[in-house]
Amino acid sequence: MIEEIQFYEPNEDFGFLSNFADSPIQLSDVTWPTSEHYYQAQKFTDHSVQQKILNASTPDEAFQLSRKYGHLVKSDWMDVRHSVMRYIVFEKFRQNPHFTHLLVSTGDKLLTEHSHKDSYWGDGGDGKGQNELGKILMEVRDYFAEQEPFNYVHFVDSAKLPTQWGTFRMYGFVEHATGKEHLALVYGDLKSGEPPLIRLHSECLTGDALFSARCDCGFQLSRAMENIVNAGSGVLFYLRQEGRGIGLINKIRAYHLQDNGADTVEANEALGFAADMRDYSFCKGMLSFLNIESVKLMTNNPRKVKALEKAGINISERVPLQEGNNPYNQGYLKTKASKLGHMFDNSFIK
Repeated sequence: MIEEIQFYEPNEDFGFLSNFADSPIQLSDVTWPTSEHYYQAQKFTDHSVQQKILNASTPDEAFQLSRKYGHLVKSDWMDVRHSVMRYIVFEKFRQNPHFTHLLVSTGDKLLTEHSHKDSYWGDGGDGKGQNELGKILMEVRDYFAEQEPFNYVHFVDSAKLPTQWGTFRMYGFVEHATGKEHLALVYGDLKSGEPPLIRLHSECLTGDALFSARCDCGFQLSRAMENIVNAGSGVLFYLRQEGRGIGLINKIRAYHLQDNGADTVEANEALGFAADMRDYSFCKGMLSFLNIESVKLMTNNPRKVKALEKAGINISERVPLQEGNNPYNQGYLKTKASKLGHMFDNSFIK
């Protein structure tokens, strides 16, 4: 049985599907506040009526104005209304990518406008209506599900995450290509057009959760979260790419080889892997969901900078993140610098 999502009011769950949802749409030199404003205005050829609907303070008011001037509705409206709705719904999602991510993340669920007032655009309240708006939404969803950056990740849900540094908002994503689960921890209000301070942190169970001193990962994670809070806002992306992409069990095998004298690069290569197997292209989807176009990236890794730039992610500034030097990871840090090109101050590695 196909799972169904019912929507109606814009302030309810899945309210972004409603034509009443706040979603500015720029057409030529005119900005329509919602798709409802545009749809109702297209019923008329009288410019003054269209202007009144455009200037309506709410979509409800736009709807009521179309009823007030019902005697002026153009004669072919019933013939063209479906194409008008299809056009403006597509534009709504094309121009409001956050809504598009939410739409694509509904997967293959049946989308139904649960309206007892409308049996053409909605289900009539009893499920017997034509649900034409729902059909259009599913058509638009199918289109964008194949397009970048919406085809990289699937947004699942969000929740508060109190930490020792402050309370973050945790967003959960599933990567389409691999099925891996990734997180974005957002702190504070991200200002539109201003590059936020971010950290792309690859999962390191041994360092992040088991307090290993063999690497600097756990230390960097803590410092990055602290830096974001001190900056007032930012995002910590927690990526499930254990062991530079080789996985936890292979990482243990690599550690065994390191115990016998290999460095971190030699160990990976002895197991048949490249020194770094990570892929950051899917991060474009997470950044797009959060409406981030440019970032201040906390990293010492030039390869990460190049990989992100290759993936089309704009880096306005690289912010060093030197933390966790200790007697157990001296060789590890020196290999990072000499073989992987990590940029450390001379005072950090002795």
